[in-house]
Amino acid sequence: MKRLLVGTLFAAALTACGQGRAIFNVDAYSFMSGAGRDTIHYTIPPGGGTASTVQQINLPPGFGKSIVDSVRITKGYAYLFNTGGTGSIGFALFFAADSASTYTTPAALNIAATAVNGVQGPDSVAITGDLSSTVNSLFTQQTLWIRIAATGTNGGVTPVTGKGVLKALVIRVVVEDRIF
Repeated sequence: MKRLLVGTLFAAALTACGQGRAIFNVDAYSFMSGAGRDTIHYTIPPGGGTASTVQQINLPPGFGKSIVDSVRITKGYAYLFNTGGTGSIGFALFFAADSASTYTTPAALNIAATAVNGVQGPDSVAITGDLSSTVNSLFTQQTLWIRIAATGTNGGVTPVTGKGVLKALVIRVVVEDRIF
């Protein structure tokens, strides 16, 4: 089903492009929700901390010789459901060729923190923006890994607890079409 979805998006993107560029949209959310990895439970101790989820993303084949011009998250958002404590929760997105490297690579995109206090939510957080160009070459491979981290601050003594629930994540990739 996911391969059909990616293939359909790929075909639609190719027919819609011109000027030597191909654009395709990857619905990363569909991979994450289907695997149950769309929720990040966080417990942020005093001083701060991080909680995250990792997922493999399959891409359309044939881009190995292509040059990626840009990668952007065009549609993305999550809900924050805070269950205790006072602080802030932001998001950071990491991309790598394997799951372990998502923990050692710099963030490709940081989303500003949202203040949280006590029991509250859902609070909608937009996740959009251009990814760092250092990850462009990953999008010429057939698979890549994404890690979404909830990064928190906590100036109090009570842990900041809750969950972030991803609701959408669409990644637009623009390549010079040297396909196949």
